[in-house]
Amino acid sequence: RGPPHRPAEQPVPGTTSPPSRAARPGNHLSPSGPGKRTASLSYPGTSGWRISELITRGPRGNWFNMEHVTSAARAEIKQRGVCFANTDATPAVVKTGKRQTPFRQSSAIRKIPRTDLPVENAEQIAALLQKQWRLYHLTPLYRFSYTMLKKYSNELSVFIATEQKRGVAIEVGIELASKAKFSMLAGLRATENDPEAVSIQITTKTSVHQAVAEKVVWSGWMCCVDGDLGFLESLPVEFICLPLLFANGPETVTTMVGEWLQKTFDCYISAFPISSENLTWMAAMWANCFSDSVHRVMELEWSVPPVQLTISLSIHPEDAKALWDSIHEDEDEITIDEVELFMSCLHSHFYRHFGVRLAATQLVKVSTAVASAHCDGKLKLFNSKHIDHVLPFLTELAFHQIQYQPRLCNSLD
Repeated sequence: RGPPHRPAEQPVPGTTSPPSRAARPGNHLSPSGPGKRTASLSYPGTSGWRISELITRGPRGNWFNMEHVTSAARAEIKQRGVCFANTDATPAVVKTGKRQTPFRQSSAIRKIPRTDLPVENAEQIAALLQKQWRLYHLTPLYRFSYTMLKKYSNELSVFIATEQKRGVAIEVGIELASKAKFSMLAGLRATENDPEAVSIQITTKTSVHQAVAEKVVWSGWMCCVDGDLGFLESLPVEFICLPLLFANGPETVTTMVGEWLQKTFDCYISAFPISSENLTWMAAMWANCFSDSVHRVMELEWSVPPVQLTISLSIHPEDAKALWDSIHEDEDEITIDEVELFMSCLHSHFYRHFGVRLAATQLVKVSTAVASAHCDGKLKLFNSKHIDHVLPFLTELAFHQIQYQPRLCNSLD
């Protein structure tokens, strides 16, 4: 753990020491409401220090860029933990996420998607962007047929009308009849073995200045992108697997649609929370994906369970990409070791500035130029170009839920 006394830090030849905490742009710790504090760190990228230049310390406290770290050094970092700057005589050591979270319960290696969605489907894909979706799991649908979508539309419309007569409100101020519509979301699949995605839309007529207008009060879609081939081939022909349900609209309508799907296709639907482990994978996989026209800042949020505290970290997308590129080696796959090292470096950087050990907190939100995901199952898509980096990963998690937890709850909690 080093000698009891360390000499003053000296920069590596050819480099300069980083500016003090107070001099760096974007460093602040400010309250965000009564009883709740938010610590945030922001690097605009156009000014100040790049995060990739501040992320790791050498054995004698010198600063150096991650691109100069050898494979042997990376292995030692993962084995011994990340050494942070500290004013104490003995340097503080915080172990990597491997000891804090159950990463080994899921895949240790994941392939990088290489699927390009069809150009002719751009308009339909664009309709899925910039909306707050709530995720749900679905077990395989029994006797679902793409040739009977019109029949399903009529049946769901009747079911909703029946629920309205029982006193279930669709939306405040809406009292007229509602109409459901099923349609195919063509092209939203990675392989020929994936079933075509299905879109569901609930519209209702509203009175505006003595005129009747249609309004979309709820929308949703079911899909399977790059699904488990072995699982799909093992299904009986009577079943179709669309394990992901995205819902946008009032919870009462989501409940009605879910109940109808469960009764009609003998399936189970449950909420789809996203674990801190899977959010970490998302942060790493999406770090080097951003649009050439929109440079959305990468944001991470952690929650401190014992107290009402939310900690946020904002990183310029080019800085996040530079850090990931210095860690990532294989262009075709991502390993758990790379994901752990990526997050450990961010933990090290944050501790150096604020003295907060993020390894003791829980990651609850990840937002990049690709998408924004929250631990409670909320998802917002930003970029259609990289939507194939989002849906295959969510499909994999949904298949894992189906195979290892078949008794999903039969209600939408």
